[in-house]
Amino acid sequence: MELKTHWNGNGASSVLVGNVRIGAGGYTVIAGPCAVESEAQIMAAAEFVAEGGAAILRGGAFKVRTSPYDFQGLGAQGLGHLRRAGDAHGLPVVSDVVEPGDVGLVSESVDMLQVGALSMQDFALLRAVGRAEKPVLLKRGPAATIEEWLLAAEYILNEGNSQVVLCEQGIRTFDSKTPSTLDIGSVPRVKQLSHLPVLIDPSHASGASDLVLPLALAGRAAGADGLMVEVHPSPDEARTDGPHQLDKDEYLALMHALGIVHLRDDIDVIDREIVRLLARRVKGAVDIAHIKVEEGIPLRSPDREEDLLADFRQEAELLGLDAKVVHQLFVEIIEYSRHEQAEAVRKAGRSE
Repeated sequence: MELKTHWNGNGASSVLVGNVRIGAGGYTVIAGPCAVESEAQIMAAAEFVAEGGAAILRGGAFKVRTSPYDFQGLGAQGLGHLRRAGDAHGLPVVSDVVEPGDVGLVSESVDMLQVGALSMQDFALLRAVGRAEKPVLLKRGPAATIEEWLLAAEYILNEGNSQVVLCEQGIRTFDSKTPSTLDIGSVPRVKQLSHLPVLIDPSHASGASDLVLPLALAGRAAGADGLMVEVHPSPDEARTDGPHQLDKDEYLALMHALGIVHLRDDIDVIDREIVRLLARRVKGAVDIAHIKVEEGIPLRSPDREEDLLADFRQEAELLGLDAKVVHQLFVEIIEYSRHEQAEAVRKAGRSE
């Protein structure tokens, strides 16, 4: 069987979920409860998920359970709770879709669709999410080979949706000490075979909260692009999968071990440096404006601006960034610089 997701020589792809990019050398954490149980519960979870530095909030509204008598989720009501929690804390959201007919409904509320492990070979569902204009998180089935997993991704890609992220959550083996065996080796192997980003889910693989941290560290060491971890304000009271969900303190300890807190501190430093560089750029533009006025040269150079914007778009693509976003950002910077130039000239009592 031919796999069209083979490495194409242009490097690994990345997927944009809301304002969060998965892949392209970054490390993304998705966190949240197994199931949305109430608005208060998902709001509480979202608060500490954001505090710890995770980038995306998860929560199941439609649950596929082994037993038909287990909690199946709140459905559309749960999606509404999840959306409001994500918006309240500035987090994109992801949730399961289990029926092809529900793809439209779920897509209205989430930034990313999740196809769970038990649905990995539901080919009608794969085609439906492939036609949706949403990124898709595809989990590996408990008995699926790597090839079968990638071929499931092909069903989505073949419908025109290139925004696919793979998630390894363990496979069924002879051992009964954990629900699944986390196949760490699948991470580097899939990254050799495919350009798609790969996450791991240590929660479902371990079945126990005290095993989540070492498995998460192992996945990162193996080259995963991030992880999905399940957390709950009160795991002992969870309606689904309580034993493997982390409470707030366990989650924050995990994020500290992963270095996410330090990464967030680094981002703060970078943001301050961006502001300082912007101030330098504006000052330079104002100095140039005074020189141009003295020499009778027009302040604006449209051709140069277009060349600069084209260079910025190209550089953005090379770095795995959204070229449209970078383009718009520099349009704003150039317009702001132009405004400051005009103000400086006016205050100096000169005309353009």
